[in-house]
Amino acid sequence: MGADKITDKPLDSEVQDELVSDDENIANSDLEQTFSDTVKALSNKSIKKIRKWNNEAFLYAFDRQLISFGLRLLLFLPGFAILTFFGAWAYANSSPDWWDSFIEPTLNQSFSTILVALVFVILLGYILALALHRHRVNLTIRSFEQEVKAAQSKHLSIKSLHGYEPLEDSIKRSVTKHFFSLVSSLLAISALSAIAFYGIQSDMGKNLLALSFSLTMLSLGQHIATRSSNFNMAERTGLLEAYSSPVHPSTLDMVFSDLVKSQLDPLLRSEYERFVKDVETYVKRGVEPRFAREKMMMTFYKHSQGLDLSSVYSEFGEILTKAGVEFIKNHEVFTIEEWLQIIDYIESQCPAFFRMIGRIEEDLSAGRKSIKDEIIFEVDMENVVYGKANLFTYMHNLSDETRTVVLRVQSPDFRPHDIAMTYRLKPGEKQWWPAEGVPLSQSGDDDILAIMSALLRDGTVAWQSLLPERFGEATVSVRLEEVSGELLIGSQMNVRIRSVFKERIRVASSLVFNIIGLAGTIISSTLLTFIIV
Repeated sequence: MGADKITDKPLDSEVQDELVSDDENIANSDLEQTFSDTVKALSNKSIKKIRKWNNEAFLYAFDRQLISFGLRLLLFLPGFAILTFFGAWAYANSSPDWWDSFIEPTLNQSFSTILVALVFVILLGYILALALHRHRVNLTIRSFEQEVKAAQSKHLSIKSLHGYEPLEDSIKRSVTKHFFSLVSSLLAISALSAIAFYGIQSDMGKNLLALSFSLTMLSLGQHIATRSSNFNMAERTGLLEAYSSPVHPSTLDMVFSDLVKSQLDPLLRSEYERFVKDVETYVKRGVEPRFAREKMMMTFYKHSQGLDLSSVYSEFGEILTKAGVEFIKNHEVFTIEEWLQIIDYIESQCPAFFRMIGRIEEDLSAGRKSIKDEIIFEVDMENVVYGKANLFTYMHNLSDETRTVVLRVQSPDFRPHDIAMTYRLKPGEKQWWPAEGVPLSQSGDDDILAIMSALLRDGTVAWQSLLPERFGEATVSVRLEEVSGELLIGSQMNVRIRSVFKERIRVASSLVFNIIGLAGTIISSTLLTFIIV
């Protein structure tokens, strides 16, 4: 038999060493796990930060509060830099006495040199703000293109809709101006940096300062031109301000629906048409879809005027099934908040229409009959006209026979000077005009919401755009005539034609800054060429 292996180390000591070794391995593994968790946490945090700066909603909120609006850094920073340029130029050869006596011995720098350094810091902040703004605009364009592609994949012809090409051109022009503004600012800070090699007191330094000033003016002029086209894709209504409707129907078939479609941008309009088609599938039996659509839009409008949500959903319940009401409540695009923004925008664009139907509503609530020769006739346009005037006319035949009338619009101050349109007014229902006042909203169809929806559905609304020829006081005459020329009802309106003051200031300042910047850049570059040669 073999002899057992004899060792001098006790058994308890071996067990203890093994336990210590196991503890060390566990500690090392825990340390490695902690380190990997820390790395993962830091990487996730970094990824979140990167994603945040690629999030259009975050950048748009930042842009709206600090950069483009709010503090308006894109206007304040270059404006302050321009003032500092003048100071650096004025003290290029000599510093103020107080600077020579107290500060220059300590800093060993002239007053103009410190001002140039201050301009450098300001321009650096301006470039950073401009780069963030341009990055946000690029994200908006990317989202816009993705939405268009997504709509085309759903067989929605976005590009063929009226207004798509002008909207796309407006966005592209804005991007081009942002690019030139950023390039000009980068060239301006490069010219300013070159002063450090030549000194502000030298001719080269002074010409470089003038070149930097001119490029800053040019950058500011390019940016100011983009402020008239404000758009984003972070909000559903973000393209409305950049969109200008090129055409609209002269006679509104479905009044509220046609008015809304004429003001929505192409992307939102395609979504609206899908929304309306889906809503019509939930219309109750016995309710006409056209009436349901007009009442739905009228209810949204009244909600924007203060009608509470419970009454809104109650009115929807009279024309839609429960599933339809829930569909409107939970729609992912056209939420109640979005409708409030859309109607508020349309009301700002076409105030005459809402003022016109407001007078009819007042007559209904008071029980007054604004009827002459069995015709309801209302007309309105803006009291103060900017750019173009929107003339709205409402006609409703309450007789038992079809009537042919001529709507004539005449004005020496607007183009076209004379408009004559012939309308065949079908017999309307007298029951829609109550004999006494009615409430805004109640159960059934004996309220203003239902009556106004029916009046808009059965009546005729004409919408004419008039182009002013001069500024100042203007007169517009509207006549409703028989075919023979006999006057039925007439109205004359006096309005004031003005230009948009903010737009004039914006255009004028952009033009001045661009001219000064371009001329200064050419002159400074020429002088620098002569100095170098």
